[in-house]
Amino acid sequence: MTKLNKPSVLGMFASAADSQQVFELEERVEDLQAEITRLKDEQAQGKLAEEERTLLNQTIEDLREHLKASGIFKIHYSEVRPNPKQARQTFTSDSIRSMAVSIREEGQQQPIILLPGNLIFDGERRWRSVAEELQPEIETLDAVMLQKVLSEEELHTRTLLTSLHREGLNELDLAEGLIQQAKLALEFEQEEVVRALRRAIARLNAKKLLPQLTELVILTRKEQSEGIKEFNLDEIEQSILLLLLRFQQNPASVDANVFPCLRLSEDLKIAIRQLGLGANHARSLQKLNSKNLKVEETKALKIRQDATSQVLQERLTVAQTRFLVAQTIAEHAPETKPKPSHQISSLIRDVSATKVEDIQQEQLRDLLAVLEAKAKEIRKKLD
Repeated sequence: MTKLNKPSVLGMFASAADSQQVFELEERVEDLQAEITRLKDEQAQGKLAEEERTLLNQTIEDLREHLKASGIFKIHYSEVRPNPKQARQTFTSDSIRSMAVSIREEGQQQPIILLPGNLIFDGERRWRSVAEELQPEIETLDAVMLQKVLSEEELHTRTLLTSLHREGLNELDLAEGLIQQAKLALEFEQEEVVRALRRAIARLNAKKLLPQLTELVILTRKEQSEGIKEFNLDEIEQSILLLLLRFQQNPASVDANVFPCLRLSEDLKIAIRQLGLGANHARSLQKLNSKNLKVEETKALKIRQDATSQVLQERLTVAQTRFLVAQTIAEHAPETKPKPSHQISSLIRDVSATKVEDIQQEQLRDLLAVLEAKAKEIRKKLD
């Protein structure tokens, strides 16, 4: 396996900044991303991610300092445009208010960075704070300009990479960002991407090749391309896996944890983006639907919203949320006739004979939550 060097993010941005061509040369950006290593050990991964964020934060600050030499100017907040292809769509009200307090009391510490057309490259939270919280007290922002026109695909690629390596994205923003990238780079629609990825992962899982796929995340782009060919996947599946690997995403994890966020109901998406609900919590709460609750959709929505509020107010863990969901479904599902004793005996045998090692992690968690909820009912009845 090739030993990779630490990514030279700072050097790439600094040299480009001399001529204000920060995003110039596609291959340089791609090579940069190919150099970034991902250690499989979770503790090491966390350390590396922190190092990358620190390095890229320093890069942005150095770039900002360099651009200050060409002139900081004042711009009215209404003349600034948010980037419609920005991967980060989550700006909680608390984070915006916190930034507004800082700007009001300490002033704007750093100028926002704009692209031609006053499109935001860096500093959207500062802009939102002024636009949403500081009117009419503060109406202008300090800004610097990058003189480089980008194509739609180039702009989305850079903003997605910056968001991933600077602060990370929640799983909903990541899912939508990756889908948008696939649409721009490969001209694939959402369902085509999701189905092809699910098909590829299922095939590799059946052949017990998922560990080899995971290993590709830390390799160079050339090694990733060569490794993908060995899996004998179709052209669409290969292109999607390579796109995910480019952004240092484990395709199996994207299939299991990221793309399912695309199917979340709108109320849960809003809760993620505005209230800070975790994606894992949201996926559990999604089970509170009309089908599982045996009620009308409007009533199911109210039940789900109440449960979401409880999760947020009580700061429940994911395990506690699963238990709450299982308990809520049990409470609202219609009562059934008592099962004959032979059916109960059969159920006990089935549960006892179940091999947990053959069950996926997500299903195991759901099963545990259901069993715990049912055990609580049994104890209550026995008492």
